[in-house]
Amino acid sequence: MPGPDTEAHTRGSASLPVLVGSVAVVVALTGSALAALGVRQVSRSDDRSALRQQVLAVGRQIAVDFSAYDYRHLKQDFDRVVNESTGGFRTEFQTSSAGLQDVIIKIKAVSTAEVASAGVVTASPTDATVLVAVNRRVTNTSAPNGQSDSFGLQLTLRHIGGRWLASKIQPL
Repeated sequence: MPGPDTEAHTRGSASLPVLVGSVAVVVALTGSALAALGVRQVSRSDDRSALRQQVLAVGRQIAVDFSAYDYRHLKQDFDRVVNESTGGFRTEFQTSSAGLQDVIIKIKAVSTAEVASAGVVTASPTDATVLVAVNRRVTNTSAPNGQSDSFGLQLTLRHIGGRWLASKIQPL
């Protein structure tokens, strides 16, 4: 017949597997929670990276469109910038480009542009700021061989109607 010490020892032994099982469940649940948190953080990081890549691509394209034009299809070139713009900048660009149109056509100006470098300053789901360095070559009746220049632009972008649009372009 088992004594009181043996009975206690037997009960303790029986609860050891339960205790080990409970610890294993807690460890598994904790591991799952940490994994889910890690996935969420990686997902947020991927989302931020995708957002930055998206605004960078848009900023680069708008900078080129803003800097390049050809007198032979000037209206389409200017309309492209207008369609990539919003707010006061859009209105300002429409006004200033209309005033330059006759001069650009008269001197047969062609401006080609390429991005030398670009970077995102800030990016949120609704607003972004992108800096773009542009190399440009302009030919016209006064400079048939062309003149090259380089300059920087700071673009403020707004996410409106599913599209990134320029709300401000500042020369640097």
